[in-house]
Amino acid sequence: MFLRCRPALPALVLVTAACSSGTHTVPPAYVQSHSALAPADRTIVVGSHVVRFGGTVKSNTAAGWLRPAPANQPLLYGASYDGDFINIYPAQGNNQTPIGQLTSGLTSPQGLAVDKFGRLWAANTNAFNVVAFKRGATTPFRTLNDPGYYPVSVAVDSNGTVYAANVQGSSGQAGNVTAWAAGSTNPTKVLSYSGFQIVVGIGIDANDNVYVSYIPQSGPPALVKFGPHSKTAQPVPIQNATLSDVTFDSSGNLVMEDGSGSLGVWAPPYNGMPARTLPAFGNEPTLNRRESKVCVAYANFQNPQIECYSYTTGKLVDTITSGWTGSAIPYGDAYDPAAPL
Repeated sequence: MFLRCRPALPALVLVTAACSSGTHTVPPAYVQSHSALAPADRTIVVGSHVVRFGGTVKSNTAAGWLRPAPANQPLLYGASYDGDFINIYPAQGNNQTPIGQLTSGLTSPQGLAVDKFGRLWAANTNAFNVVAFKRGATTPFRTLNDPGYYPVSVAVDSNGTVYAANVQGSSGQAGNVTAWAAGSTNPTKVLSYSGFQIVVGIGIDANDNVYVSYIPQSGPPALVKFGPHSKTAQPVPIQNATLSDVTFDSSGNLVMEDGSGSLGVWAPPYNGMPARTLPAFGNEPTLNRRESKVCVAYANFQNPQIECYSYTTGKLVDTITSGWTGSAIPYGDAYDPAAPL
């Protein structure tokens, strides 16, 4: 099982947490042999980021629920791949208990995003789609088809175009990014790059540039940028970054995991080392509306929790264990409302 410890430096294409026995590992030969492993449940661990896909597809038969809450109450969502649900928490407090849970239409949900209208989008990994919920609803209002690919992360631009990072195809083909223009349920664009092998993280800046983190066929994790209306990838010469979800603050700083097991904050144009780091350790960094806190989903079978840190000081200010178990751990999280870009 995953143990909480500082990850090893990424000397290999794929690295795993440097812990004692029991840690899920991915062999260095994974990239070369992945197509033969396509039917199996797979786990990728790079730094502290954990991604899962494939294997037996199961459905959650429980009914979703939601307690009445003020319309303007800030919320925090957490997705469980193993539990096939998304927990809903009040954003304020400490070790908050869920005030709702989404289950309808969910199959191995992972990455989450909230758009400017307060709609929640979830990468429904093993169902090959992305589903969306309106705030206050327990059933999805839209399903975006992503045939043949495993979406693990999702982002929405200012025009309502939804993008999903596809870790890999169902037959082992290299990962890519699928896009759906606002209102479309079938793909309207695919972003590919010759360097893509395993694609995990995605983020969109204030100018609707799309950033994608990936593992190439050889070499360390890398980052590329696609312009708002472009299908051409531009390598980003960022330093000491690893495979991670990507987000941005209102100052244009790029936030993602660094190669030393911390959360890095890179100033534009992202061509060097991080300007500062925070001791956050987990999946999908998400900033609250005021940018006072940043939360991560700690995908750990022994200590499943969402952790929130002061974005200014790096101090741990909230640990949410309520709603998680050893068989239903968090893989993604998102604030509503999201931080403005």
